[in-house]
Amino acid sequence: MRERGLSAAQLAQQQAQLLGQDRPWSRVFNSICTQPHPLALEAAMQTLHTNLGDVRIFAGTAQMAQQVTQRLGALMQGPHSRGLLVSGGTEANLLALHVARLRRPDITQGEVIAGETVHFSLRKACTLLGLRLRTAALDERLRLRAAAVQALITPQTLAIVGTAGSSEFGAVDALDELSALALQQGLHLHVDAATGGFIIPFARALGHALPPCDFSLEGVSSITLDPHKYGLSIIPSGALLLRDDSLPAGLQQDSFFARTPTHHSLLGTRSGAAAAATLAVLDGLGFEGYVAQTRANYARTAYLVQGLRAHGYALMLAPELNIVCVALPQAEALAQALEQRGWIISVSTRYQHALRLVVQRHVDEAMIDAFLHDLHALAPP
Repeated sequence: MRERGLSAAQLAQQQAQLLGQDRPWSRVFNSICTQPHPLALEAAMQTLHTNLGDVRIFAGTAQMAQQVTQRLGALMQGPHSRGLLVSGGTEANLLALHVARLRRPDITQGEVIAGETVHFSLRKACTLLGLRLRTAALDERLRLRAAAVQALITPQTLAIVGTAGSSEFGAVDALDELSALALQQGLHLHVDAATGGFIIPFARALGHALPPCDFSLEGVSSITLDPHKYGLSIIPSGALLLRDDSLPAGLQQDSFFARTPTHHSLLGTRSGAAAAATLAVLDGLGFEGYVAQTRANYARTAYLVQGLRAHGYALMLAPELNIVCVALPQAEALAQALEQRGWIISVSTRYQHALRLVVQRHVDEAMIDAFLHDLHALAPP
C-alpha cells in the first residue's frame, strides 16, 4: 500500500494507462460475452452499493432479483420454477449437481454423465462434490445423444448434463432425447444453457431448427443461464432455475442473526447490481428486442461464414448458434500471429485444427472484413 494516496488526476492517469492494455471489443472474436447493453450499465451504476446478502436493507433490490428469476422462469417455460441469481455458469452448475446429489441420498458414489465437450466447470463441480464425471461420445455434429448416455448408466448415476450450446462449438445436445431418457430412468437432467439460453428461444421464434432447452421438456430438472453473455447484462450475472419450488433442505443455510433471511445460493455477500442490470435489459428489450438482436447475430454469422467460404476456408461443422469453427492446420500458431495484429481469437485445445470465432453484439461486417483480410494474409488456403 502507498504511504500517501494519489490525487484524483493521478488515479485517473493510472487507470487510463492500465485500461489501455485491454483489447477493444472491435478486435475480440473469442468472447461469448460482450459490452453490456447501455440499459444494464445505467442500472448497475445506480446499484453498485447494494448487497443481495442483506435483503432487509436492500429490500427493493431483492425484489429486482425475484423479478429477474420470475422472468427467466417464464422464458424457460417454467410456471412453477424456482430461481437463484448467482455469479455465473460455474456456480449454477455446481449448485445444480449439489441439488441432484441432495435429492438422491441413497446414492453414495454418485456419477454424472455428460458429453465429451461438456464445459470444464462441470468437471470442477464434480471434483468439489466428490462425484465421478463420465463423458459419453458425441455424434458427427458433436452433440450428445441418448443412446450414448444409456450405455453409461449405472446404479450410481444420479444426473445427466445436456449442453445447450457447447462453449467450443455452439453444438446443442439432443435435449429432447435426453429428457425422455431422464424420465424413463428417474434421473436429474441438468441443462447447461449458459451459452445458448439467450439464443435458442429467440432463434426458434425466427424459425431456426433447434430443440427447446427449457422446462417444456418434462425431464428437465434444472437449467443454467448466463445473462452476462447473450443476455447483454453486466458481469457477473448468472442464474440457476429449478423446475419446481421444492429446494432440498441441504441447499438452505440460516444465519446467526434474528430476522436475517435464509440463504440459498453459494455466495452470501454479492452485488445487487447484477439483478438491477439484468432486470433493466430484460424489461427494456423484451422478447421482441432479443429476437431482433438474435436476428442480427445470425445475419452477421452468415456473413462471416459466407466470407470464409468465399476465401476458400472450410468449416469444421455448420454452426447451430453464433460460434464458427474453421478447419485450419497449425491453428494455434495462426492464432498467435493474429494476436500480434491485435485479434483475440481462440483455438480448441482438444481439436488443434479448429479456429473458433464467436459472433456477438460487438461484431459487425466491417470487423469481419478486416479480420478476413488479416486471416487471408497470414494463412491463405
